[in-house]
Amino acid sequence: MNDKITFYKVQGHNGWRVQKQLHGIRFVKDFYGSEDKRQREAAAWWEDIKIRYCNNWDGTKTWDFFKTKWEEWAKSSSKAKEPMAERTIYEYKWAFSQAQRLIAPLRYLADITIENLRRARGTLAEEAATRGNDNYGPNKFVTCMRSSLAWAMEQGYMRDILINNFHTLPTADIKVKTQSVKEIELLLKYGSTKERIVVLLGFDCGCRPEEMANMLVEKLDLENLFGDISDNAEDARRGIHYWHPKCHKVRQIRLTERLKKEILLLNPKGPYLITNQYGEPYSQEGFSHFYRKFVKRVNEEIRQKEKNPIKITGTCKTLRKDYSTSRQGQGATIEETGKSMGHAGKEVTLEHYTNTATPQMRQQERERLKKLDKFIVPLKY
Repeated sequence: MNDKITFYKVQGHNGWRVQKQLHGIRFVKDFYGSEDKRQREAAAWWEDIKIRYCNNWDGTKTWDFFKTKWEEWAKSSSKAKEPMAERTIYEYKWAFSQAQRLIAPLRYLADITIENLRRARGTLAEEAATRGNDNYGPNKFVTCMRSSLAWAMEQGYMRDILINNFHTLPTADIKVKTQSVKEIELLLKYGSTKERIVVLLGFDCGCRPEEMANMLVEKLDLENLFGDISDNAEDARRGIHYWHPKCHKVRQIRLTERLKKEILLLNPKGPYLITNQYGEPYSQEGFSHFYRKFVKRVNEEIRQKEKNPIKITGTCKTLRKDYSTSRQGQGATIEETGKSMGHAGKEVTLEHYTNTATPQMRQQERERLKKLDKFIVPLKY
């Protein structure tokens, strides 16, 4: 290893540049001042690089190597049901693609710094703002990159950087988006039996998407119109995977007659009520993809067949918000609605799942105000 320090004149300013290589990685730094001062600082800088990266850092690893090795680790981690398995490999692939697109140069892991990660996050935030989106995409990028880079540093594939300084962005206030009755009718009109069951589980019963994807037929009491949201015990012989509701909150849901009719028409064979084309249960990402394709197909049907076409933009979770808003519009209290949805308190229901600007709820408020008229004492002048 050559320790000789050679200075090169930098055009445009009065600095001097030093270029050194270690493990095929080029290190560049500019120095200023007298020759003695530059020599001391450059020698100290080079010794620091050798100490930090010579023995315990493999700086020759490329970005493609990083992606390949990380995917292998993520798959094994998912099988072991470790905490990292909660994030899907799909999300990390998206984060990698954004990093390749926005961070340059990105041939080696040694090129990654907090500064260019922050610039990439800022670019994603600007792109989201132009589309009218919140910071979910940029924050997902931050979360994925922090976890994967921490793993790379533990493996010695890249130098240590203070990833604790790489923070997510504040998100905007959540706006409750609900669908009109017309939108629900069109979803039911152009949906298949399985798709109509999904719509009714959300709109009539207030189920979460993951609760729909993991609902077992044996937990539905069609005779008395009740359904149980509870833990699924692992049973490999029957194809049942272990699953628990959010925070292990067990509750019952009320089934409707039209939902019962659709379930009987579907006549599910397997242990799961909703399955994919191969008869297997959906993953969380797979279920979201299935519902997005369903909405896209319904919008195409609407454009071709409806006289006054409208565009449906809601997600599967929007159906749960529709359930909350419609129940309160029909007279149910916030406490009753929240308890049926499995919420810890009415604040969650009111802030995130209720659109109080609907005509039904405004009319309901007028009726309550009218009842106060008899308590008003007229003033005498």
